[in-house]
Amino acid sequence: MKRFPLGLTLVSAVAFAILVGLGAWQLQRLAWKTTLLARIAALHDAPARPIALALADMVRGADAAYTRVSVDCAPSPAPEPMVFRYALHEGQIGWRAMSVCRLSSGPYDGVLLDRGLATRLSGAMAPTALAFPPPREVTGVLREVGAKPLFDTAAPDQQGAVTALRLIDHDTLTAVTARWGLARPAPLLLAVEREQPAPDGLVPAALPQDIPNNHFVYALTWFALAGILAWFYVALLWRRLRSR
Repeated sequence: MKRFPLGLTLVSAVAFAILVGLGAWQLQRLAWKTTLLARIAALHDAPARPIALALADMVRGADAAYTRVSVDCAPSPAPEPMVFRYALHEGQIGWRAMSVCRLSSGPYDGVLLDRGLATRLSGAMAPTALAFPPPREVTGVLREVGAKPLFDTAAPDQQGAVTALRLIDHDTLTAVTARWGLARPAPLLLAVEREQPAPDGLVPAALPQDIPNNHFVYALTWFALAGILAWFYVALLWRRLRSR
């Protein structure tokens, strides 16, 4: 008599668990993306809050991400460092100009700004030296920074007088804001929607124009693969049992 296929059973069980786990993870991503899209949709008509109030609420435990805020930046005591963050815009490489808005009161001494796409750097493989006036009156959306990558590709890349960022996590945010002399930067990024006065050569792009939400389809795909695997395993086991 043929032995019970223990090895095949173990491999199939592990593969089945992985596929079901991936499907469940996509359902969690679906819930997160649905909430995110709802918060972004609510921003269309949301008034701007003073940034001091939003950050104070965050210190007390509130979620300040995707809050529209306004702020008057304190004057910069030194020339602005030239820092740019890699981006893709309409299928083309782009670079976002980064700066800081100094805060005169509250638990933080400044917040990192994403001022928008530098038009002169569109399509450039690496940023070149471009100087912009320091920010003054800013309205934008507070956004979370990314998680630290598995491989440390978020470290700033110094290219002469220009600093290039590929990703921004909390460590990168702390390191890059220190170049402006900030000791207590806010743990969020402020994506600029508009500035007064508006700097030439920068196009604000605070929010993505099209955020796909295909996680339900992805979940169905993983669950379907798990079902197919289970069907093949049962069919093979039934065939072995019948051939005894």
